[in-house]
Amino acid sequence: MRMRENLPIMPLNTVLFPGAPTTLYIHEERYRDMLAECLAGDGFFGVALLRAGKEVGGPAIPHQIGTVASIADVTRLPDGSSMVLAQGGPRFRIDSILSAKPIVRADVEILDEDAALEPGDEAVLVQAREQLKELMRLVLATMGAAGVEPDVPNDPVRLSFAIAANLQTTLTVQQQILEMGSATSRLEIALPILSREVGHYRVLAAARDKLERLGLVDENDTVPFSRN
Repeated sequence: MRMRENLPIMPLNTVLFPGAPTTLYIHEERYRDMLAECLAGDGFFGVALLRAGKEVGGPAIPHQIGTVASIADVTRLPDGSSMVLAQGGPRFRIDSILSAKPIVRADVEILDEDAALEPGDEAVLVQAREQLKELMRLVLATMGAAGVEPDVPNDPVRLSFAIAANLQTTLTVQQQILEMGSATSRLEIALPILSREVGHYRVLAAARDKLERLGLVDENDTVPFSRN
């Protein structure tokens, strides 16, 4: 494990997985200052699920396990706020909190990833890849983009996080998956949820297809059907 000192951390009502993108609206003065600092430095900050306190306006306590984020793009808005596109990097564990105001700063350990598979897990890996690929195809179909071939990772670690990032489940379950130390354990908890997700989108994709054939939906309509 590697140490990273004095990492600024944003406790948010979201779980960021390694490899996943996120868009953040930066408007509070403290986070504007943090953004300026990150841009003047290496562009890294931490994202961790809010454990206690307030996301906006007050002190906040993050969960111990979070994800290092790297800034990919910044769009400045007329009022001085910004839209920030960031990419999830490695996971971290908070070693010690250095300050809580105006923002959380901590020394963190960068967590190593265990890509080892147990005997027989190769079949689980193949199943996971195929189900994620089907889910992504179905999501694209509900958006009117049928026929686009999704890119699904082969690496067990990247695959487990890609699946987690595409699941619609509670923040508690997402954080539970993020904290797991191996790809195998993440896949074990994520696969049943993924299977249910695939089932939901099969229904949505079939409904869109039928409505298109009836002429009730324009085939070029890119607004996705809602699952709710």
